[in-house]
Amino acid sequence: MMKSILIFLSIICAVARTDDVLKCIQCQKANSDTCEGESVNCPNCTQCMVASELLEIGNSTYHSIRKGCNPGFPCKQLYCSDFTNAHIRVSVQCCTGDNCNTDNYKMPPEEIEHKGKICPTCFKYGTTECISDDTERCIHPEDQCLDYLGKVEDPDNNVRDYSYKGCVSPLGCKFKFSALVGLQEVENQHFTCTPGK
Repeated sequence: MMKSILIFLSIICAVARTDDVLKCIQCQKANSDTCEGESVNCPNCTQCMVASELLEIGNSTYHSIRKGCNPGFPCKQLYCSDFTNAHIRVSVQCCTGDNCNTDNYKMPPEEIEHKGKICPTCFKYGTTECISDDTERCIHPEDQCLDYLGKVEDPDNNVRDYSYKGCVSPLGCKFKFSALVGLQEVENQHFTCTPGK
């Protein structure tokens, strides 16, 4: 009898723990302002998120979106970087409560005054060599200089060698490609951040 009661109480506790787990909508879509997904359990998270990515390369502009459990990204501005002929921003909106992350693409206005540090700048794709004597003054809070080389898949599903140098926020250095939605890293050959001058 006592054994049956203990088993029953264990089942009740397990159900209660499952009910206490946060649930979030999960989906990801490159080159889109919206994505639809299913509700998933987030046992190690206290927040849901919607990550919006703005990617500008040459004359092309892409919006991409990810919804899901927040793996520890800070809310609001997360990642921003500038290179010759390329610009990336990711904004993370957080919320608490089951399946609260129903919003779609949302990018806050950007401070465009260049008053930060100075970094070397260069952007090439289709090659592993980016050599330039050009520099740029960064937008605050981009106070780190990024030097990157690797293979990257863009929102149009093209996989190419990318080589770039430019300004990046400290969080961009910390989270690297894990914060990005439309750009996905296939192979990392070099990723180095150094303080701007």
